[in-house]
Amino acid sequence: MQLNFKSLVLGIVLSISMVRVFSQDDSTKIKKEDIEVNFLSSYYWQSGVHSPVTGGRGTEELNNIAPAININIPIDSNKTLNLDGGIDFYSSASSDNINNPYLDPSHVSGASAKDERSYLTADYKVKKKKNEFGISAGTSLEWDVFSFSGGFSYSIDAKDKNKGISIKSKYFYDNWKLIYPSELRFGTLEYLNTDKRHSVNTSLNGYMNLTRKLAASLTFDFVVQSGLLSTPFHRVYFVDQTMPEIEMLPSQRLKYPVGLKLNYHINEFLISKLFYRYYSDSWGLSGSTFELEVPIKLSQTFRVYPFYRFHVQQGAKYFADYRVHQSTQEWYTSDYDLSTFTSNKYGVGISYSPLFGLFRFKYGKKKHKLAVVNQISLRFAHYNRSDGLTADVFTLGLKAKFKQ
Repeated sequence: MQLNFKSLVLGIVLSISMVRVFSQDDSTKIKKEDIEVNFLSSYYWQSGVHSPVTGGRGTEELNNIAPAININIPIDSNKTLNLDGGIDFYSSASSDNINNPYLDPSHVSGASAKDERSYLTADYKVKKKKNEFGISAGTSLEWDVFSFSGGFSYSIDAKDKNKGISIKSKYFYDNWKLIYPSELRFGTLEYLNTDKRHSVNTSLNGYMNLTRKLAASLTFDFVVQSGLLSTPFHRVYFVDQTMPEIEMLPSQRLKYPVGLKLNYHINEFLISKLFYRYYSDSWGLSGSTFELEVPIKLSQTFRVYPFYRFHVQQGAKYFADYRVHQSTQEWYTSDYDLSTFTSNKYGVGISYSPLFGLFRFKYGKKKHKLAVVNQISLRFAHYNRSDGLTADVFTLGLKAKFKQ
């Protein structure tokens, strides 16, 4: 089951229409804020030699084109609706080695497999004085998994707006197709006893303006997962047997990362954004991430923001390389995302925001409403990992405002 581009656009249009219908009361006489729309499109490419589909040996080459849109709609002075939607069009050499029976029963491995993932999320928020409450719901569709999410958020700010605290919690439901490697399909034999995954992500964040130039925020996350936490078409090869088995991982996982952000306004042209995050979970995986971004205001219209990210990870206790696991082990994986490695990510972004916008046009039945495209941005990032994985991503963005 897939959600194509027309379905995604229809969902966004219906959501906006519903907002307009329910907001047709006396409050419409009040001048509303502009609708803000962000258009994003990115191209991602990666290469590597440790595909989990083929047991930790094999190509990881992947290409992904991902157009996306974000729409922020002020309903009145206290209520807003935010919509996020997009489609990932990807081709993956390693995915083709799944021998997907849902595409073609006689399918054999080739150079690449193509597919798409579509998603749509709606977030509704109500603000009253110092408090803000929000609810959200979303869905995602891909060839082998359907996902649904729902959650809430609450925040409160101090009277002076110099500090505040927020809590956010979200539930994710994933329903998978249990697709096993072709050599392990024996009639109706099922290796796994569930095709569902449940996740609850809870985040507690506090921020404070320490000085006129320095702001800090601290975030604690707690994630609980249960159900199908392994991937049915990931192979594992053992040292003591010829035939592979599918990846087997525990049906419970707890994650507890903590993050710290520091933003320092050096002067009116330069800001330093520093981020540190420590991650740990019940599978023995742990890691530290350091990130630095330095936005530079070259003029009233041009901004440049170079960035660098370093990550070091200690692998999960269930990971081992190709033909290292013993077949007597209870849990095993050869997915290098769960291995020990270090990684670097660096790049630069640039944005152009002219005073009167890039261009403007009128819309509506009588062409009496004005829309302004007020910013264009371009971002490039390069990623490399100590296990040989490399990636590049290019992102193009446009920001626009529509008068209500």
